[in-house]
Amino acid sequence: MPEDSAEALAIDGGTPLRTAAWPEPPAVAPAEDIAPLAALESEFAAALGLAASAVVAYRDHAAAFDAAFATLTPLPGHDEAVIPALLGEALAAAARRNGWRPVPAEVEPDAATLSARGLARAIGPATGIVGLAHSFGHPPVLADIVRVAQEAAAAVIEDASDGFGAAYRDEAVGRFGRAVFALGAGRVLSGGAPDRTSGGGLLVLRDPALAETARTARDASGGALDEAAARGTLAELRRSGEELLARRQLAWDLTFGLRGVRGLASMTQGRWIRHAYDRYVVRLRAVVWKRSLEDTIAAIRAEGIPCEAAAGPPLYLDPAVREALPGDERLGDDHFPAAGRLSGELVAFPLHGGLTSKDMDQVAAVLRKVERWST
Repeated sequence: MPEDSAEALAIDGGTPLRTAAWPEPPAVAPAEDIAPLAALESEFAAALGLAASAVVAYRDHAAAFDAAFATLTPLPGHDEAVIPALLGEALAAAARRNGWRPVPAEVEPDAATLSARGLARAIGPATGIVGLAHSFGHPPVLADIVRVAQEAAAAVIEDASDGFGAAYRDEAVGRFGRAVFALGAGRVLSGGAPDRTSGGGLLVLRDPALAETARTARDASGGALDEAAARGTLAELRRSGEELLARRQLAWDLTFGLRGVRGLASMTQGRWIRHAYDRYVVRLRAVVWKRSLEDTIAAIRAEGIPCEAAAGPPLYLDPAVREALPGDERLGDDHFPAAGRLSGELVAFPLHGGLTSKDMDQVAAVLRKVERWST
């Protein structure tokens, strides 16, 4: 309980710690290239160290995910795609649309990324695909995950949407399998539309023949990223190094500001990881934190700081997943202690180059204030 002199939370009638408007992401003038789509595809491929033909840009990120799955035809009796139990919604939806049954796998308790041990436990004789996501810009332990997938003869599909600029052992994410980078609000690459949830998607296919097939099908359907979005994304790509450095500095500032806050765990940084910091995420320590996730978010917002729940419900609770895998022991609650807990503990804060260290100081101050009334 807080001391009697502790200032009341704004949600309870106190004064908000921040009254100024939250800064918007910095505006970026669209690129003026004559052929922006081709330039975007070739420059994005170069950023990943790949041939120019490896990237195919789509108007709709769901179409990019569909194309990644469409390059793989399920063999008879091999129609399961193992997906992270948290933050795997886009992969699971694409799997269903393309005739695969999603199978959830446990995540790491500190980073919410796919666990190699959870993957090994979820893989079965019908597994044909392993999907993974780079949670909030933090890659999983890719060496172990790729090894497990290879042992199962399963293809790897990366949802790299949160991970542009991230790397594992100096290898850029997007190079570990078929990969999709969804563009949209809050990400390093917004698709030229920072106020839109979806700004298109970039598909990475390292096999030249597969990439050419996907590009031909995209063009035939009229599904290419439109010119305006290509110009905006290309401009963002060209300044992405500066943006990533700014995000990392802001994340370090906030981590420093949260030292000693016993009710919260600040964002993790695993070994061999170069973090992209798509968002900054804190975990409520349920042992001491007494306020619900929903109430905590409401309290933080009332203090003038934008935030949101960082993860939706875990995939193993999805009725469609359970219906497709009736009686499957891999869906038991005991297989998902981390995913089941983290879905109610993670709070995400926006990061972008328009913010300052002072903004991070205010986030830390608000979290300290909320903690006093929540532990």
